[in-house]
Amino acid sequence: MLQGVIVKDKVVFEPSAGAGNIVDVVKQYGASQVLACELNDNLRKIVSQKCEVIGSDFLSMRSDQVSHADIIIMNPPFSKAEDH
Repeated sequence: MLQGVIVKDKVVFEPSAGAGNIVDVVKQYGASQVLACELNDNLRKIVSQKCEVIGSDFLSMRSDQVSHADIIIMNPPFSKAEDH
């Protein structure tokens, strides 16, 4: 998923973070900060231990909340593909 993508020293936003698997990887690759959103309460609790959770539903986020992100990396839920 990250082939050719440099996240080192970048701010990464993960809009549908789940339990934070992508968060774990981008941190391993040296992201300076990881921001996330997650709808599911239980998963949001898990991912909040790994990075800064800035909301639950990224579709309701304001642009100023994520405008400082350098990269958006996500694996959206197939059930919401059209919304994404």
